[in-house]
Amino acid sequence: MPYITPEYYNNVYKGAAAPDSADLERYIERASDIIDQITNFGLYGKGIDSLPAFFRDSIMKATAAQVEFYVMKGGDAAVNAGTDDMNSVSVGSFSYSTGGGSSSNAGSGTQSARLSPSALSFLAPTGLLYRGVSVRG
Repeated sequence: MPYITPEYYNNVYKGAAAPDSADLERYIERASDIIDQITNFGLYGKGIDSLPAFFRDSIMKATAAQVEFYVMKGGDAAVNAGTDDMNSVSVGSFSYSTGGGSSSNAGSGTQSARLSPSALSFLAPTGLLYRGVSVRG
């Protein structure tokens, strides 16, 4: 279920122009899937209409930012499938890598290349990115 419409993206968020309307609709679907993934599917199937305005606006802006990220990077396939860019080089015993080393964080390496930094910034104050354990007392 998409979190925004093409009208929202074009008229409210005023994002970069997509190649055509079919591409824009596909980008919106993919961006909504990414938002579900990074929020650990906390919104999946619930809709956002019943959420407080701040949460709803943040989710919609994050989705639009991810769509714009796709537009700017040449499409969702280019971003989600990765590219053939050289991420590391080795010469003798010297090695250099741009993937962040051996860190296993979800936001590092190739995963971070799939996400719009703006989308993460819009979601950060909502608490939807929290991966810890909730405790009830």
